[in-house]
Amino acid sequence: MDINMASAGLVLIMAAWFIQLVFSLKGNFRIQPAFIVCYMAGVLLMIVSDYLATSVLSYFEALTFIASGIVLARILTAQESA
Repeated sequence: MDINMASAGLVLIMAAWFIQLVFSLKGNFRIQPAFIVCYMAGVLLMIVSDYLATSVLSYFEALTFIASGIVLARILTAQESA
């Protein structure tokens, strides 16, 4: 089975959603840092895959990556100050 980087990225994004689903089924509806990290890794793989395939940066994926990083930073700073 040949899996490319974009497919691996989508698998990581899917895993991220499963992480969030498990926590929400347990009654914890807050966004989990593990979800964001896994999601960001998946998006990063998709960005690299798109760039290598077309030599053009996908701005929408890059914005998603940056927005996820901001959310992760806010969550981690909120946990440290609590």
